[in-house]
Amino acid sequence: MNELIVNFFVWALIVVSFTFIWLHLSKKSGDEEKKKALIPAVIVILTMGYIMGWAVSKGNLAVAFAVLIAGALLFHIYYSTLRRKGYVLEDERTLRIEEISARRTLQVFMITLAFVVIYLSVAQQRNPELKSAFILAEALLVAVMLLHIAFRAYYSRVM
Repeated sequence: MNELIVNFFVWALIVVSFTFIWLHLSKKSGDEEKKKALIPAVIVILTMGYIMGWAVSKGNLAVAFAVLIAGALLFHIYYSTLRRKGYVLEDERTLRIEEISARRTLQVFMITLAFVVIYLSVAQQRNPELKSAFILAEALLVAVMLLHIAFRAYYSRVM
């Protein structure tokens, strides 16, 4: 019971500190209204991280997945509410920035993963314990490449 109270106070301190910092920074940047609207989303993220961290440390995957699903639903409901109230969360510029950043992220991830696969292909010959890491990295690289090709083919037909 004591641990639960201490954990709650630590979580509350993190949330309050982050909220004050967020509000202070939003006053300087001039986006105060938009930043205030995003505070509940940030609190949900902090809460999700805290509960998922606790669940994983206790080995309770069901709670961790439940928190992930509940958080996703809360985000969807909250952002839908903001859109209905007239908040513009994304426009053409932000969507284009997202597209470019996603593409660069994918490129960096695939190149890094390719280097990891090459390194592990040599390292696993010397150290057989690395074979499962090599297989996982290789499978991830193939899966990401196949997903990229599939989505490209799909969107080239749709758009």
